[in-house]
Amino acid sequence: MEQTPAGQQPLESIDSILDSFFASSCIGKQIPTCVRYLRVAAQLRAYLETEGHRILCPDDAALLDLERSLDPDLAFARLFGAEVLAYTLRGFLEPEWLLPDLQDRRTQVSLTPRLIQWLCNNHLLDPRRDRAAIHGTRAAAAWARRGPARGRRDGA
Repeated sequence: MEQTPAGQQPLESIDSILDSFFASSCIGKQIPTCVRYLRVAAQLRAYLETEGHRILCPDDAALLDLERSLDPDLAFARLFGAEVLAYTLRGFLEPEWLLPDLQDRRTQVSLTPRLIQWLCNNHLLDPRRDRAAIHGTRAAAAWARRGPARGRRDGA
């Protein structure tokens, strides 16, 4: 976690958030379910590193470029926190990022709004301030459940 001035809460990195979320999600689950969760986690991390920069302001994008020049591995997930994560999640449910296997895709679509709820429950998001990200992700999950993947064949 980053150091912050006295009285401010330190920024918990996306990397740390995802580790905690997926670990807690696996508690009490059967091994095949946990393995699916880990495939979703890997896909989410790939998505964030590939597409996450699209939501950044120019200053944050420049900071990300600098971080990647020093250590490119998981730079986005190391540098940013819950609020940035929340605003990226809608795109994670776009057809091109949905996992090809039907069960994995269903898990991805169900875990994504659960991640938003988990962020709220753990006071990492402010439901009033971050309403657009919360509602956007939930709407994207509802849309993904209804259908863009229906026309897609497994393994496609």
